[in-house]
Amino acid sequence: MSITNSRLGLRCLLAAVAGIAAAAPAPASAAGQSSLLELENKVARDYPAAPSLLPEGLELVSRTGELLLLDVRDRAEYDVSHLPGAVHVDPDIATAEFMRRFAADANGKLVVLYCSVGVRSSRLASRVDQSLKVAGGLGAVNLRGGIFAWHNTGRTLGGPEGKDQRVHPYSKHWSQYLDFDNYTSYGSSR
Repeated sequence: MSITNSRLGLRCLLAAVAGIAAAAPAPASAAGQSSLLELENKVARDYPAAPSLLPEGLELVSRTGELLLLDVRDRAEYDVSHLPGAVHVDPDIATAEFMRRFAADANGKLVVLYCSVGVRSSRLASRVDQSLKVAGGLGAVNLRGGIFAWHNTGRTLGGPEGKDQRVHPYSKHWSQYLDFDNYTSYGSSR
């Protein structure tokens, strides 16, 4: 398959996923996820330049192999657990440094960024999206609801020893958006 056809196919898939997400009702869920849905809407309003992809959409796009998955949380959060295949990137990385590190790997791919709930990843996606497109990438999107939405919907996390169910809550305040608080961990430092 040519790169042009591949990009067209990925764009069509993303458009379909976005359409499904817009039309789908909010899922029945526990308190953390219900509260998270409200926060996700606020993040989308605050960062309109950062398109979002639902966890279901990430699963579909990951099957194409045409994505670069980046974890935009602090190293301590990443070290507790992260999405399988994710690479850590500092939330405050400068755009030039981001491009130096990731432009080659992002060529022809969609860059999916996530953090705890979507604030840090939306901020970074807004900053690097256009530069990625100029460099031959498909742009940057935010994983809607971040690792919390991924975790709340029972999806697999990876950690230092393989699969993990724990997630770093960032702080006590942010832990309210997690449904499974018995799986929260601040890592070895706390």
